[in-house]
Amino acid sequence: MMGVDREQLRRDLSDALSALQKDQTVLGLDVLAASLTTLGPTYAFHGRLMQRALAATPRQYSALIWNVVQP
Repeated sequence: MMGVDREQLRRDLSDALSALQKDQTVLGLDVLAASLTTLGPTYAFHGRLMQRALAATPRQYSALIWNVVQP
């Protein structure tokens, strides 16, 4: 991936955090998590943690929120 648009990434993360907190919806978060895994090690780590939290039943919303805030 060339030239990550960090501002767009921040907006995407902000939108995901808002959706999680207000509606407890994870719509589109799987795509965002997959995108993070293609970036450097720090982002990839959080992307993988988000993927695990999404796969958990019941969903681990606090883990998702933590990993959306961290990158």
